[in-house]
Amino acid sequence: MIHRKPFGRGFLAFSTAAAVAGVSTLAAMTPSDVSAKEMFEGKTIRVVIGYAAGGGYDRYGRQLARHIGKHLPGKPNVVAVNMTGAGSINSVNYLYNQAPKDGTEFGIFARGVPVLAFAGDSKQVKYDPLKLTWIGTSSSYKGEAYLMFVRKDTGIKSISDLRQTKTPLMFASTAFGSDGTDVPIVLREVLGLNILALRGYPGGNTLYLAVERNEAQGRMAGYASAKTAQPQWLGKDSPVRVIMQFATKTRLKEFPDAPTAQEIASKQEDKDLIALLEAPFFLARPFAGPPGIPADRVKALRTAFMAAHEDPEYKKEAKKLRLLTSPLDGAEVQKLVEGLGKMPRALYERYAAILKDPKSPVRQVKWQIVEGKITKIAKKGRFEFEADGKKYKSRMSGGYTKINIGGKAAKSKAVKAGMACKVWFEGNNSYAGKMECKK
Repeated sequence: MIHRKPFGRGFLAFSTAAAVAGVSTLAAMTPSDVSAKEMFEGKTIRVVIGYAAGGGYDRYGRQLARHIGKHLPGKPNVVAVNMTGAGSINSVNYLYNQAPKDGTEFGIFARGVPVLAFAGDSKQVKYDPLKLTWIGTSSSYKGEAYLMFVRKDTGIKSISDLRQTKTPLMFASTAFGSDGTDVPIVLREVLGLNILALRGYPGGNTLYLAVERNEAQGRMAGYASAKTAQPQWLGKDSPVRVIMQFATKTRLKEFPDAPTAQEIASKQEDKDLIALLEAPFFLARPFAGPPGIPADRVKALRTAFMAAHEDPEYKKEAKKLRLLTSPLDGAEVQKLVEGLGKMPRALYERYAAILKDPKSPVRQVKWQIVEGKITKIAKKGRFEFEADGKKYKSRMSGGYTKINIGGKAAKSKAVKAGMACKVWFEGNNSYAGKMECKK
């Protein structure tokens, strides 16, 4: 838990106006960087992703992991590792307290991580955002917005409808500390929306799936994330509609009829609180490492981070994956985080007070239990199995799927094709909650 003295006013005084130059302007490595080359050469860099495979953060994390290695001194191998739990807070706690401080591990996590820490009331927070080593962000949210989607069959067509509906709409979310949970909870209070954040999903595509199955009737999602992970939600035959835009000063041209949160708020204190929650979006896809990384290695990581985003291969692949990028380097991200730390204490106190009584239920899972044989192990935890003559597909996720092999706890990589397993899951193509396998 982090306690801060009262902050000064002028909480909107920071900006992203200092645009980051292209790779041609990046400083060349100097002799002082020799130690960085010696450290990275022959090593493996781990990019820790705080969410399950398949979602927006995962895509940005893996995209960087594929390209940053060739821009680092020594051209080390780079791997992406998912570390889920607590809306990515588990991964931040790991990076801050356990990860090696030599530049070989850094990660991507929820953009709201600094706000949660500065609010000062979360027992889960075991990090100081001002001491993290900020590497950069893949997006400063240029041309982006955090959208409020609701199912069309609810009959909700506007914010006015969402205020007047008698039955609360469930919004699929992961955990406290994530935007998909905290933002709807705060908007419910300041805008009078009849919604509840339904917590407990592992993240990524499970949130989209929850809405499509009508387990939840809505969710918050970034425009870029939806374009990448669920493009049909943005088409003419979409089962959902966008009724509000968040973290954008003006309406995106793609959604002219969906007002911004700032447009809807009528009181200045509500506008200020919304501004507090919107500020982290300008470091939308943040990457950071543990405190104490030597300065030359920080420089090498930040330089390689920006160079990767200017790499023609990165850009070509990002376009194919529909990833919106507007990168900032670590120094600029550090300034944004410091700006968050200087916002008025009263705003954080109100934010914390709302989350003390979040009225956020945990989803009740109706597990299907099937016994069969694993027939195929694929990438990103995906696997196939047969049971009673039927074929199924599912996925394992660290921190969510509890795996037991031969009576002992095991990791997903220990599950092999040919194993006889009992699988607890929510239906075809869903994540497995539990697996018990025989060797």
